Amino acid sequence: MSFVLLSSIVLAFYTVIWFFDSFFKSCMHYPYYAFLEGTGLKFGILNFSWTTTAFNRCLYRWSKNLSRILRKWFTCGYILVIWIFLPFAIWTLLSFIFEHFYDTIQLNNVPEVKAMLPGINIPTSDFWIYFLAIALSTIFHELGHALAAAQEDVQIIAVGVYVFTIIPVAFVDLNTDQLKNLAVTKRLRIYCAGVWHNIAIAFMAILLFFSAPILFNIAYETGTGVRVTDLTEDSPLKDSIGLHKDDVITSINNCKIKVASDWMQCLQLAHQRYGICTSAEFVAQNDEIMMENIKENDVVECCRPEEAYNHCFEYMEPKVASDSVLPGQYSCLKPRDMVKNQFVKCTESGGYSCPRAMHCMRPSLNNVSYLLIIERKENNPVLYLGLPYDLHKTVFVDQYFPRLKVFSFFSPSRFEKLLRYIFIFSMGIAFLNVLPCYSMDGHHIARNLIQILAKYLNKNGDFVTFFTVFTVVIGTGVTGPILIYLFYKAVYEDN
Repeated sequence: MSFVLLSSIVLAFYTVIWFFDSFFKSCMHYPYYAFLEGTGLKFGILNFSWTTTAFNRCLYRWSKNLSRILRKWFTCGYILVIWIFLPFAIWTLLSFIFEHFYDTIQLNNVPEVKAMLPGINIPTSDFWIYFLAIALSTIFHELGHALAAAQEDVQIIAVGVYVFTIIPVAFVDLNTDQLKNLAVTKRLRIYCAGVWHNIAIAFMAILLFFSAPILFNIAYETGTGVRVTDLTEDSPLKDSIGLHKDDVITSINNCKIKVASDWMQCLQLAHQRYGICTSAEFVAQNDEIMMENIKENDVVECCRPEEAYNHCFEYMEPKVASDSVLPGQYSCLKPRDMVKNQFVKCTESGGYSCPRAMHCMRPSLNNVSYLLIIERKENNPVLYLGLPYDLHKTVFVDQYFPRLKVFSFFSPSRFEKLLRYIFIFSMGIAFLNVLPCYSMDGHHIARNLIQILAKYLNKNGDFVTFFTVFTVVIGTGVTGPILIYLFYKAVYEDN
């Protein structure tokens, strides 16, 4: 499913909702309004929300039953958010600005910040995992606010979910008068609770992610390669001599693959130029070179055009032996036959050296093409000529092999993907909410911190109001354009 198709489905859904909402409001005034009030539903342009009071009693009961634990929990979170995470978020934001807008400044170890959109830079097949990860992240965020407020006897008016296009956002409505009457430190515990919960769930997600192979070890086997689960329709390897579903890939260019992370690492290493050690006897028996070499686009072509499975190779090993080949010599060979059995690579870092009686043959390629030798278990290797990035985008793999057929209906890799998205979105929500931006938690956190500073400096309310407005305007003015830039980059550049 493409991004255009996904957008069309979302637009069609909201068009239908808008039509029926307008129709019922014009024809069935009282029954429809009573239905909306009773269910807590509310519809708008490209959005809808649901509000309920059904969970209020449960939240109060939990907060009272776990009073001592929750008090320590939210105190710890308030301290961590204020003294560690807030400075980290501000440093990351400033580092991002300097790195992207000032070429003369080079910063190292700056966390990557990017927008993630289905159909743009993440597969649309991950839509439901994307949706669920955002929903869980926002629910745990608001659960933190609700429990912290109930802990301080602040009334919870309602909780609910707001959905803008496909992005769900949970929210909690608190009694603002009771909240304002609390001490500053108690208010900070409530305002920091959401960010603290996001940090906590992100940590739990990454912990479970790295523990998944151990947790699922009883039912699934790992460490034997990666299994091809699917290929996109436009995949360059989706043909009779390419990869097939359920193929087990064990290496790429002699880079051993045991788990999914090895697959990604080997695709990165596949950008290195290399040669294949080939015996002189094999070259003598299989060389089909033309009488004249043709150079096109800085690439030597020494094979006949009709020889589709042949490729031109250049001799690369040091020319020291008496029977060595002269520099600049080429041979036209079948790479599939060269790697039919176990093959040995020769690289530039190793001086393109090979065992005795063998020559280092490097494929003649342009600067944007690479030869990938993909070895499979119980099958012949697959050769691919192109960009390694295309394999990353068009070939889907799984590192889990079910020990019994009954476990084949589910793969832990889906669970790992959900955990990965939960970590990303939870940290993203925490990052945005801790910054002093309008209508975010950071707005209220900044105001309360300025109130503490004003009390220490013996300043009045005008000092608090001025510096709160100043801080929020600066924070919103900096963060807003950066978010727009990230979405623009994701849609028009990353795609």
